[in-house]
Amino acid sequence: MGYAAPVALTFALAAPAMGHPPTDENLWSAKKEDTAWTTRYDECWKSKTGPGDLAPCAVKKLEPAKKVVAELNFNLNQYVVPNGVADIRQVDEIDKYIDQLKATPDRERVTIVGHTSADGSDDYNMKLGQRRAEAVRDYFIRRGYPEEYLAPAESRGEYDMRPGYDPYSVAQRRVEFHKTKL
Repeated sequence: MGYAAPVALTFALAAPAMGHPPTDENLWSAKKEDTAWTTRYDECWKSKTGPGDLAPCAVKKLEPAKKVVAELNFNLNQYVVPNGVADIRQVDEIDKYIDQLKATPDRERVTIVGHTSADGSDDYNMKLGQRRAEAVRDYFIRRGYPEEYLAPAESRGEYDMRPGYDPYSVAQRRVEFHKTKL
């Protein structure tokens, strides 16, 4: 009897290893009755033994955020619009962009993302990127773009460098605009 408990414990612990290996294929959900089954990643789930009368699997893909060609590049450690902008002509481009957004009948939600060069610590750059994004977001509001169509300002700091540019260049010290239709 004294040996039975350790032997039972050994089999209990080994039981999961003796079964089927875990896969994501069994992590599915039926969105509605008579619809396709999808994994937790919204991929189509296929089963050799599952129901065959489900609707075709058509997963709705979200439209990726569109990056606007216009951007603002800032001088080192600067974030004020327009005084801290490296090329004042970019402010004119942004003004035109804001006017276009206001004039279109389609409402668009704009996300403003601040970036920095590799100068400074990670913590400092995240805060600087946030200040840049908030300053540009405030600029949009001052120019008459409705605040409810602006997402909260975001910062990527130095974590999303533009490829092909020196990590310390003015091209890295930017604010980008991403828009999605409402």
